[in-house]
Amino acid sequence: MKLSWVLFVALRYFKTKRQNRGLGPSILSVLGIAVGVMTLISVIAVMNGFQLGFIDYILEIRSYHIRLTAGPEGLGEEAIGRIKGLKGVTAVLPFMEIQSLLKSDYTNFEGVLLRGVPANADELDPSLIRQLDLKKGEFNLAGSGSVLLGYELAHALGVGPGDQVSSLSLAGASFKSLKPDAFAFTVTGIFKSGYYEFDRNLAFISLEDARSIAGTGDSLVYGIKLKNRYNDRTEMQLISRLLEDSPRELVSWRHYNRSFFGALRMEKLAMMILVGLIFIVVGANIYHALKRTVVERAEEIGVLKSLGASSRAVQTVFLLDGVLIGLTGGFLGLLAGLFLSVNINQVFALAEIIINFGLRFAEKLFLPFAAAGAEGFSIFSSAYYYLTDIPSRLLFPEVLLIFLFAFLSSAGAAFFASRTVTGIRPAEVLRYEQQ
Repeated sequence: MKLSWVLFVALRYFKTKRQNRGLGPSILSVLGIAVGVMTLISVIAVMNGFQLGFIDYILEIRSYHIRLTAGPEGLGEEAIGRIKGLKGVTAVLPFMEIQSLLKSDYTNFEGVLLRGVPANADELDPSLIRQLDLKKGEFNLAGSGSVLLGYELAHALGVGPGDQVSSLSLAGASFKSLKPDAFAFTVTGIFKSGYYEFDRNLAFISLEDARSIAGTGDSLVYGIKLKNRYNDRTEMQLISRLLEDSPRELVSWRHYNRSFFGALRMEKLAMMILVGLIFIVVGANIYHALKRTVVERAEEIGVLKSLGASSRAVQTVFLLDGVLIGLTGGFLGLLAGLFLSVNINQVFALAEIIINFGLRFAEKLFLPFAAAGAEGFSIFSSAYYYLTDIPSRLLFPEVLLIFLFAFLSSAGAAFFASRTVTGIRPAEVLRYEQQ
C-alpha cells in the first residue's frame, strides 16, 4: 500500500466540502478539539500555580523537606556540620514552636504560633527570608524580646515596627506544674508571605526567647531543605547513617503533609477528568461525522476499490482524516492554551476593563446601577480573595499528555468510524449508481 495516494485522497477529503453540510462538521470538530486543549491547559496551569505555590509556602516556611526532631539538647555542631556537608542538603535550621496568645495595647488576645529560630536564620536559611518577603522593618532577632509578625496578624493587633506586644503562654517542667507566663516583645519587622494562614497566625522570635518560654523539656527540631525535594528518601537514609548514635526522628514532607497534598492531588485529578470529558464529546462528534462521510462517499469508495484499492487502504484514508482533525485542533488549542496561560493576568485585566466599561455605560441608562459601577468591578477583588495576581505554571509532561489525549481521542474515533468501509462492496454500489 503506497501512502502517497492515500495521503493525497485524505487531504482532499479534509479540505473539500461534503455534499450537504459543507465544511461545518470538520470545522466544528477542529474547534472542539482546540477549545478542549486550550481549556484544559489553561485550567491545569492555573491549578498548578495555586497548588505548587501553596506547596512552596508550606515547605519553605513551615514543614521543610525533612524534619529532624532531636532531644532537648539538640545536635552537636559536628553532627550538624556532617548533615550540611551532604551534597543534596542546602540548609539546616534549628527551631522550636510554641502555641501562644499575643495582644497589644489596643486589642484583645490573638492566637499565634511562635517559632523560635536562631538570630542568624537569614544566613542559615536564605530561602526562608525570601519567601517571607518583609514589607516593613527588618529581620532582626538579635536582641532579646524581638518578634517578627505576619502582615495580617500585625493588622489585627494594630501594631507596626517599634510597637510593643505581649504574649501569654503556659510554661512548666510537667503538666501539673504548668502556669501562665507573660512576655513582652518589640516588633522589628512585618512579613507578607502571600499565604493567609502564615500571615495571620505565625510570628518569629529568637531561639533563646523560645527556650525561656517553653522551658528545657521541649525537643529541638531541625528543618532540612534539599536541592531536590523528591530525593527525600535517599537523603533521609544518608542522614540516618550519619546519626546512628543520636536519638532522633526523621519525617519527610510527604508524610508530614500527606493529607493536604493528597487532597490537592485528588482535586487536580478530578478537574482533569471533568474537563477531559470535552474530548469524549468531540470524539463522538468526529465518529458520527466521519461515519456519515463514509456513507455519503460510498460511490467514491466503490470507484477506489474497483481501481484496486484495498479496504485497508481506503480505511486508512478516513483514519488520516481524523488524524488531521486531531493534529490541527490540538496544535491550535496548544498555541491558544500556552498564550492564555502565560498571559492569564492580562486576560483577566482586559475582561475587567470590558465589564467596567459596560457598567459605566449602564449607569447613564439605569440609575440603580450607578452605585455598582462607582467602585469598579474586579474579578478577584482583594476584599474577597487573598491574591495580588493569578499564578500560572506550565509543566511540559502535562501539556504533552493533554495534546496526546486530544489527538488519540480523534484518531480513535476515526478508526472506529473507518471500519464501516469494509462493508461497502464496489459491485453493489456501482450497480445502484448506474440505476
